[in-house]
Amino acid sequence: MKVQFYKNDTESFLNDTHDILLEHEAQNSILISNAYRGKDSNYNTENWFCATVKDDNGSVLASAMCTPPFNIIVYETGNKHDESTVNILAQELFDAGYILPGITGEKVTSEIFAEYYSKLVQKNIRIHKNLNAMQLDNLSEIDFAPGYLREITEEDLYYTPYWERGFINDCQLGDGDIIFIAEKHKSMVGQNVLYVWIDKNPVSMAGNVRSMTNGATIGRVYTPPFYRNKGYCTACVWHLSKIMLDQGNKFVSLYADADNPVSNKIYQKIGFGNVCLYQEIRFE
Repeated sequence: MKVQFYKNDTESFLNDTHDILLEHEAQNSILISNAYRGKDSNYNTENWFCATVKDDNGSVLASAMCTPPFNIIVYETGNKHDESTVNILAQELFDAGYILPGITGEKVTSEIFAEYYSKLVQKNIRIHKNLNAMQLDNLSEIDFAPGYLREITEEDLYYTPYWERGFINDCQLGDGDIIFIAEKHKSMVGQNVLYVWIDKNPVSMAGNVRSMTNGATIGRVYTPPFYRNKGYCTACVWHLSKIMLDQGNKFVSLYADADNPVSNKIYQKIGFGNVCLYQEIRFE
């Protein structure tokens, strides 16, 4: 086995891994979309790096990508777990001087990598989050809360950045810089990206956060506490999923907190099914 690094070369990484990642596209949505973004000159990819583990015949056994300050994401081809494959990746990353904040990937892969790498860097392991990678191919027929879905306009920018910061806090994604979020939302107006559910007032939000080859991913799903448990989130995500399917996507994916039975139940009601269990592990 041999580890190959792709420093500032996501195009070569995609050439080697694209078809492999597509075999489990919903699971690998972040890897795929980040690789696409890496080819965009508008992104600063100076500190990004990709890697593969290949066997003696040149077949890719594992794919990895890190976009600091975020965790490295690792995928074992076909979810076929092999401890030696993951360990050699961890060892080569350590030898190359890469200091990783954590690992995100399918649960078994993450656990194998974290156990080996944490010993190399002499840090403790903390499981930060368990996520269900979910996929929807067909919408279920359900009853909806009153209201309608519409794309955000500039008139919504007085509250949507704060809703996203609430989403960031709820999902433990770090500290949300409200100025940065506001500028980001301003750039989304008119782009068919961010939507709100209206029942007299805006009551829920969801967005198309990621496009892939055959599907797209929903994120930024947030309902303010006062409006929760009224069916608004369900209606919002259902209608946004329909828009995305009507746009030609073969499926819609999302990540749900595996330890939150309420959100999982909502998504299952809409028609989402579990693809795999993701685990995010921090090195501290």
